[in-house]
Amino acid sequence: MEIHPGLRRAHATVAEVNDGLQPGAASLSCDVLVIGGGAAGVAAAVAAGRAGAKVVLLERYGFLGGLATAAQVGTVCGLYLRDSTGSSALPVAGGFVQEFGSRLQRAVGEQPLRLERGLWALPFSIPVFGSVADAVLSEYDNVTVVLHATVAGATAEGARVVQAHALAWNQPLTLRPVTVVDSSGEATVAGLAGAAVENGAGDQAPSLVFSLEHVDASRTEYGLLEVRRELRRAVEMGALPALCERLSLIPGTGRDGRLDLKLTLAPASTDRPLWQHITCWEREARALVLDICRFLSQNTTTFQQARLASVAPQLGLRSGGRIQGRARLADEDVLSGRKSALGIARGCWPMERWGTSARPEMTLFNERDYYEIPLDCLRPAKLDNVFAAGRCFSASAGAMTSARVIGTALATGWAAGTAAAFQALNRPLDEAVATIRRQMSE
Repeated sequence: MEIHPGLRRAHATVAEVNDGLQPGAASLSCDVLVIGGGAAGVAAAVAAGRAGAKVVLLERYGFLGGLATAAQVGTVCGLYLRDSTGSSALPVAGGFVQEFGSRLQRAVGEQPLRLERGLWALPFSIPVFGSVADAVLSEYDNVTVVLHATVAGATAEGARVVQAHALAWNQPLTLRPVTVVDSSGEATVAGLAGAAVENGAGDQAPSLVFSLEHVDASRTEYGLLEVRRELRRAVEMGALPALCERLSLIPGTGRDGRLDLKLTLAPASTDRPLWQHITCWEREARALVLDICRFLSQNTTTFQQARLASVAPQLGLRSGGRIQGRARLADEDVLSGRKSALGIARGCWPMERWGTSARPEMTLFNERDYYEIPLDCLRPAKLDNVFAAGRCFSASAGAMTSARVIGTALATGWAAGTAAAFQALNRPLDEAVATIRRQMSE
């Protein structure tokens, strides 16, 4: 059987990693170590690879994409400027953000959707997002991907991280990087290395995505009204808990008798550790999904023949650990569309707060405008060779409700990977900033 060239490179990479895991040789050295293979991590690894650095990317799942795939997000937000009058979506930036968005758009065969209030989003198929991420990384022989790898420790000497410790398919692996990009979503390596990390777990409510098939496609629009009415009745009767009313539709679904739905839970409290919250959330949400599906099939005409097709492997966690950086993105930076001479990423999504209601609280700023994130927001205050990307860079809780989306995560990941590679290769960070800003304007 002929092997796709990208897969052939992946097979070689796996062999190289396995060689490194033999007794007495359980270590890998690299210029740039990327933690997390979500949107930010993929962008960071590609950026560092293109800059000529030797890169290792660690991902805890057996697939790439982060929450885009593991939580089955279904839409990319933050790629396009808010615009309620234009006939087509306007990209917020050039460079890799636009490149990845265009590549994903071609792969899924979908056009951007205009949502309410002039917001635009790109719907995607979950497997396709992961395959595009795989294909992009497979183009670089200097990027090694290690799947099923969980980081459990980091060692700093002075202000530099010199080692990270992981389990790769239950085998100990030591990484010796020159620089690190933390795109873990929780600022994992930064925290393990002693950097100050802000716990943002309670800032936003998580959600669980699930899919129903064999839905009466001719009644989809009516069916959503029917769902809300019947769920309200069930809650009032005590047949279902009140949380079941917090159900919403993933934009772009509803065709061919398949609906992707999102059940939003209650935000975390501070009365117990986060790992306990996560465990309870996951178990509670899956039990509620089964109850909801059973109720809908028995009490609605639209969903009479429907059955549960899939449940996301992981909750969609909208907020987590964030570094305390050399600079901090603030609410007013987002809302005023503030630009910076050191800006290395553009954000255009409004503040989107998911709290105790069924719908988010949206705080908009000007149409066709964006804000910029300075490089120092990606740099921990007391670590010199670590860059944070995705939802774990330095930002206020409000600002992160905007900057956490996939489009902006791609941008901060690209910037972090570029800066990390430049630093590892002894090139000035000022030069990295200039390069990134030129790419954003292409």
